Amino acid sequence: MDTEKALRIVQPQPLTALVTERLRQAIIDGEFHLGESMSEDRLAALFGVSRSPVREALKALEFAGLVEVRPKRGSFIFDPSIEDVEELCEFRLITETQACILSMRRSADPFTASLQAIVDAMAEALATGDDRGYARADTAYHKSFFAFCGNRLVQDSYQLAEARIATIRTILTAPNKEQRELSFSEHRLILEALRKRDWDRFNELMGEHVGRTMRGVRKILSNKDGVIK
Repeated sequence: MDTEKALRIVQPQPLTALVTERLRQAIIDGEFHLGESMSEDRLAALFGVSRSPVREALKALEFAGLVEVRPKRGSFIFDPSIEDVEELCEFRLITETQACILSMRRSADPFTASLQAIVDAMAEALATGDDRGYARADTAYHKSFFAFCGNRLVQDSYQLAEARIATIRTILTAPNKEQRELSFSEHRLILEALRKRDWDRFNELMGEHVGRTMRGVRKILSNKDGVIK
């Protein structure tokens, strides 16, 4: 037994970090609306903390692109335009495709095993009608592309946009049952193409998967703004 490890006191996670992560997950899970005002007093009451860690959490999430701080008006959940979502989808397609190639080159078996476990979790969430569980599994699926790629610069670049991508997925596409079922089918097919190293099929599937998300979001945002496109 390692006496030093056994006696070592584990420092609790700082309160600001706890508030930041809880608020981040709440936004991604759709507990707030896009563009919704984020009062420091309201959040402090919700979390049962003072305003100070809330203020710091909002600053951290502003850097991540989840929160917009407007001078003299307050803090708001980000509210992407169609152009914003198009840029995110272009970014996704480029980075996720390349991250998968790196992951298959460097850690193929652990990578595909991770994807299979997530696909199984997605199937369970679909079967039980667990919309939030499905959305979280969907996010984990795409995050796995980067977990095994072995390139910190690629991982860091995706991390800057990851939370916004996950939030858009949850709020704008996850509530649609037909979209979820089609999404699940595509995730299975992408995994199958990776296992076969069928890169033409993989690129085709990724283009369709991300493109369908963009088309769905464009329709939703156009209707929200009263614009027919």
